[in-house]
Amino acid sequence: MELDWLETFLAVVDRGGFTAASEQVHRSQSRVSAHIAALERDLGVQLIDRTRRPATLTAAGEVFVRYARDLVARVGSARTAVGALRWMDAEALRVLTTPCIGSAVFPAVLGELVQRFPGVRLALTQRSGPPDENVPLPDGYVLAVLPKVDGPLPPGVHERMLWRERMRIVVRPDHELARHDGGVRAEELVRYPLVVCGAASEAVPEAVAMLAERGLAAQPRAAVDTPLTVLALVRAGAGVGMLNGVALETADTDGLVVLDTDDPGMAREVAAYWHDGVVTGGAAMELHRIVLDAEAPPGSEPLSAPEAPDPRADGAHNGRIAPPRR
Repeated sequence: MELDWLETFLAVVDRGGFTAASEQVHRSQSRVSAHIAALERDLGVQLIDRTRRPATLTAAGEVFVRYARDLVARVGSARTAVGALRWMDAEALRVLTTPCIGSAVFPAVLGELVQRFPGVRLALTQRSGPPDENVPLPDGYVLAVLPKVDGPLPPGVHERMLWRERMRIVVRPDHELARHDGGVRAEELVRYPLVVCGAASEAVPEAVAMLAERGLAAQPRAAVDTPLTVLALVRAGAGVGMLNGVALETADTDGLVVLDTDDPGMAREVAAYWHDGVVTGGAAMELHRIVLDAEAPPGSEPLSAPEAPDPRADGAHNGRIAPPRR
């Protein structure tokens, strides 16, 4: 049984047919059919009923698809772990985060790290928007600190909740919202052109997603990559800015008015992610210790819970891990 066969099979299932699957896996339709036929021969059962449109899983296919997804996911996780170790062997630690978390948290984290490991090489990648396909830890990264990922984690990936930060509103002093008394209602926000973080080429920006959860449709005038650009556009009169609390604590808001919303649920949670077996000692272990033990940054509140397992201990549990005491 080959991995290509499994990936092709899942493409047929997810896309609903052989033609659409061929576009996803970048193979001819005849090759897609050949992969499915080879997989069925190997298993000795028919997986897909080709007499129906769209193609439908047989009873055997319904059972096998769960195992196929798990196998493909585990291979992907293995590649991630090996990729991270390859970078560690080269004495480089790759960390993934966002621009505002990067500027608020990592100067102190990395400053402390290099005191103990002066020769360590670091690569801090900062991106806006949620991770693609709910995969918080791409190949080669030893740690990610990102807004919480929805849905199940890939096999072998750990999560530790760190802090929670509310969404806040930024306007010019001459904007009518600047005279607002009390928290701004979500219904009021969608009346104005918005400027948010989250490039238009990525998934829905988190501010827009929060409004959508409340049944409100928002079409931002601008979706940009960094909080700095949001504030520059607000100063230029492009619209009403929506930023998280940590971003505003590290940004220059002189000459602007910062407001709260009236909805405490308009907030995001931030978590650390790492791969099982990657944190084995040295600089990587110290990096994780510093990040997981750090105080919640200004503009946020720590997520605390009763006793939680230590992810750095031997035999740490897979999957989501409760936050530490702070």
